Amino acid sequence: MDDKRISIKELRQQQKQHWPEMYRAASPAVLNIIRAADRFMKELGAALQAHQLTSAEFDVLATLRRQSPPYQLSPTELCKAMLFSSGGLTKVLYRLQHSNLILRPENPNDGRSLLVQLSPEGISLAGKLCATISELHQTRVTKLSAAEQASLTQLLEKAFAD
Repeated sequence: MDDKRISIKELRQQQKQHWPEMYRAASPAVLNIIRAADRFMKELGAALQAHQLTSAEFDVLATLRRQSPPYQLSPTELCKAMLFSSGGLTKVLYRLQHSNLILRPENPNDGRSLLVQLSPEGISLAGKLCATISELHQTRVTKLSAAEQASLTQLLEKAFAD
């Protein structure tokens, strides 16, 4: 993936020269986090597109897959457990069900609602995508030593702890 955007260093130089208030207000660390997240999500999006999935759909599959068998949750539990917030979860679930990646069994604890459960096809696809995601992660983090990775993780957890 070719990224033709200016570097954060160049961006900061432009801020300093033409918008000093923003230069003082903006944190280079946060700008780098935003740029890194954007690049990674684009790379992930390209990998998911090969399977006709959106990032929200993958997040549903991944959230269900990390549950104990039979890999199911109520829609409310699913929303709480997802890595990203998913507006329009009903639409996402409909698309996944239509693609035979999830099942919607009745909720034995609440006859008015349906559970969300990974289908065998969904389990298989989640496994395939796990390898792809692993490659994407490794491409980025192998540039850092194990100690640097641990330090980065610790610093980001500290910076974003709420």
